[in-house]
Amino acid sequence: MTGDLVADHGGDQGNHILNRMVFSHQITAMEAYLGDTLLKNTLASPAAMSRLMQQDRELQKEKFSLAEVAAQPDLVNNKVRDYLRGIVYHDLRRVDFLYKAALDISLLCLVVDVEVMLEAIRIRHDCVHRNGANKGSEKLTIFTKPYVHQTADMINEFVEAIERKVRAIKRLT
Repeated sequence: MTGDLVADHGGDQGNHILNRMVFSHQITAMEAYLGDTLLKNTLASPAAMSRLMQQDRELQKEKFSLAEVAAQPDLVNNKVRDYLRGIVYHDLRRVDFLYKAALDISLLCLVVDVEVMLEAIRIRHDCVHRNGANKGSEKLTIFTKPYVHQTADMINEFVEAIERKVRAIKRLT
């Protein structure tokens, strides 16, 4: 568990590299979960696929000839799969729309504190692309053990809430 890693080997200072790496990993894992969960559950449900195609502007623009459809029976599934794989899952507002459209799940309502989550995602971007510094090249020192653990708890609660919603949907179908 990443929490054990920080507890055992992380530093007490908010700029400790292991704390920062674990923090970044947590956000990255959440993004991967959001993408995989949406993709899997949308492709598994013709109703979810239909809702997504009807509501998403980019998917609405897709046009196919009868010859293309006849030549590729999985054309629609493949287009939706490719589209969902191309989404940037750290844009929670966009991902919230996609979950609502396809699965009728409002993600942002499941986050304990949306602004704190959005800030964590923004900070993760600084960790990954600027080695833990902000745009002004100032090193971030927020990555204390308590902050990393609180972020992990927030993500865990978020993922558990999504899982409950997804399970409820599956029971209804």
